[in-house]
Amino acid sequence: MEDSFLESLKSAKSYGLGEFLEIIGELSQESTKKGAIERKTKELITYGIALSKQCKRCIGIHEKEARRLGACESELEHVKRIYLFTRASPDDDKELWRSWKQSWLAFVLASHALKHAEIELVALGIALVRQSHRHIKLHTRGALDYGASKQQVFEVMPLALLMDGAPALSQIPRLVKALDRHCET
Repeated sequence: MEDSFLESLKSAKSYGLGEFLEIIGELSQESTKKGAIERKTKELITYGIALSKQCKRCIGIHEKEARRLGACESELEHVKRIYLFTRASPDDDKELWRSWKQSWLAFVLASHALKHAEIELVALGIALVRQSHRHIKLHTRGALDYGASKQQVFEVMPLALLMDGAPALSQIPRLVKALDRHCET
């Protein structure tokens, strides 16, 4: 899947809009299939995105589905904390951003219901729909540093596409750039 996704992105550059949207549509359907990220985790990521979008209907649907797939109350509460933490991130102030990043690291490393990589994948989903370049870079790096594969990082994109459509689509170049930068280091 990892190589086919990268090849799809490369091919998409030479295609017209219709073909590109068709590729994205096919990728979006991947979110409900078994993949590199287990279904419960995908649902927790989608739940975090729904919280970020403030879509009450979506929140209810994805909370219920996460529970059906085995998510416990502490995992759902943890996703809420991830959402609140990312929402509290400063936009333009460099000093506050540095402080926020240190607090985020402490939050991720503290004992939680979710694994470190899962926390970063939830935050990445939120970053994609918020279109936050800083967060996409930070959470891509974090997910990979904590053991997520490139394929798992890419599997967050179809979830964001399902919840956000074209705005999330516009973040593919940022996600690819963040991944490429991580691979260079």
